[in-house]
This record gives sequence, C-alpha cells and structure tokens, in this order.
Amino acid sequence: MKLMKSDRTKISDIAEALGVSAMTGSRALSGQYGVSQELRTRIIEKAKEMGYTKFKSNSDLNLLVLHQKPYLQDNSNYSLMIQGIERAIQKVGAGYQIEFVEKKKQDEMQLPLKLSKGNNFDGIIFVGGFNQEYVNFLKDKVKNQVLYTGYSPSYDYDSVWFNFNNGGYKQCEYLIKMGHKNIGFIGGRNPYKNQEKVMGITSALEYYGLPVRSEFFMYVDDSFEDKIMELLSKENRPTALICQWDYTAIRLIKMLHERGIRVPEDISVVGSGNTEMSSLCIPSLTTLDLNIDFSCETAVELLIRRINNSEKPNESILINSILIERDSVRRIG
Repeated sequence: MKLMKSDRTKISDIAEALGVSAMTGSRALSGQYGVSQELRTRIIEKAKEMGYTKFKSNSDLNLLVLHQKPYLQDNSNYSLMIQGIERAIQKVGAGYQIEFVEKKKQDEMQLPLKLSKGNNFDGIIFVGGFNQEYVNFLKDKVKNQVLYTGYSPSYDYDSVWFNFNNGGYKQCEYLIKMGHKNIGFIGGRNPYKNQEKVMGITSALEYYGLPVRSEFFMYVDDSFEDKIMELLSKENRPTALICQWDYTAIRLIKMLHERGIRVPEDISVVGSGNTEMSSLCIPSLTTLDLNIDFSCETAVELLIRRINNSEKPNESILINSILIERDSVRRIG
C-alpha cells in the first residue's frame, strides 16, 4: 500500500484507515479524554505511518503551571486547584513544572524563573487571577495559554472558571425548597465573586416571588460578627445564611455556638467549597462542591487542544458546582 504524503494526509484519512470516526481520531491526536489508551496508541502509530505530523503526543509535551498565591499542602480550594492540575497533567502523561509568581514580579514584568533559565514549554496554565498585562507579556515567550481562575477573565483567552452565579442560585433554591423565605448572604473580600454569587441568590428569590432584603446581605470584615448578632436579635431576621466559602460558614457556626445559637435548629447555614472540614465540623456542613477535579481536567484538555490547534477560536468554559446536602439546614414550615 502506498502511503499518503504528509501534506495531504488528513485526520479523516487516518480514521478511515482504522475504521474509526474522524472525531475519535481528532480526540486521540489532540490528547483529549474519551479515547482508550490502546486505541489512542493505534491512532498515533497510524498517523506516524501515514506521515501526519501536525500533532504532539502527550508524552512529548512540557507544560508550565504558574500560580499567584503561595502553595500550601492544605485543603483550601486554591491548593486543591493546584493539586488537581498536577493530577490532570499526570493523567494525560505530559511533563510539567510548577512555579509561584508573586505580585511584585508580575507588576515588574519579570519572567518566571523557569523561563528566565531558558527552559522551553509548549503551554502555560495560569492558576488564579493574573493580570492581563503579565499574561500578554508571557505570550511572547509561550503562545499557548489557558487561564484557570475562579471568575470570568475580562480578556479573551482560553479560560476555565467557576460559575458562582449558578452556585448562588442553586444554594438559594435549595433553601427555598426547604421552606426558607428570609435568606441572607455573608460574602468574602473579593467584590467580583460576591457580585456573581449575589446575582444568583437574588435571581432565585425573585423567581420564587420572595423579597430581597439588602439588610440580610453582609460581608466579612473586622466587625461582621457583631453585625450578625445584631441582625439575629431582630424580630424580622433571616432563617438561613449562605456563606461565600466553607471557612466563613464554619467560623459562623462556631461563633453562633459560643453564643448559644444552634445550627440548624435556630438558623440554617450553607457553605461553598466542600473542603475536608465541611464534613468534619458539627453539624456537618451543607455546601457546594466546586467540581475542582473536573475543572482541572478541563483546563489541561483545553491547553492540549490549543497546542495541537493554535488557530482555533478561544474557548471560555464555565464549571457548574454540585450541591452537597448534609446536616446544617433544617426544613421549616
């Protein structure tokens, strides 16, 4: 059999030769999930045999993971994101290196150490909220990039981010179906994440014809515990509070317990993150699982697609969370 020349060989030709679909061939050659390792190997070998060279096998790839917060071996969502990215890269068999880039280095447009030493990388995954100027600066060095962040980036890149709006809606709808009508929110210090979560909560309240009480919405600061106690002392008070993060919810439960207020008997509490502590606290915390492992696999798969097709349109992928029901919410009414 005469082999086709490389400039004429298409993925559809390779797929036809093996009796598989063109989509399966494309997924195998771009390193995506959904193809068995045995079949992927057969497709790659056939592609080489037919002179198709417009791809890199995963084992040939060297990826750089940059993060902009100190990496601690703990169970915070941020650490779980970095750990998840590592597992996802290992799963596809690519090489990688990880580096922390402090804000000062970003502001001064300094190269990450791994790049300044002349290392070559096929792509970069940015974990966290890197500024646009720095991302653009590094694009001159490594053109294939994916932003993996907690919220929608304001600039057009391949990105994977969490749908806090949808999460807020799910939390609030769950409480409404448990009979709650007076629902409040305790936000963190990040205005954008608060805004997205609040939009979801208020959308659910409005959809179910319930009032949005601005006095029930507050944010963590040095006096937030006093503000909560003042709010709960009023006759018209919330029966449930949604917290931006598990840490805030657990801190709230502890504070209420010390003041003789029981969760969920006196007030229900919902967290976000499904961190390890959420299942260990008393009562165990109803929370949102952010779907971190899936989001990490999605980010790595997206970068490999970009490496194998640098001309494809940018993709922005939203990750929806999953409600985990435990013991910190009671049914009322």
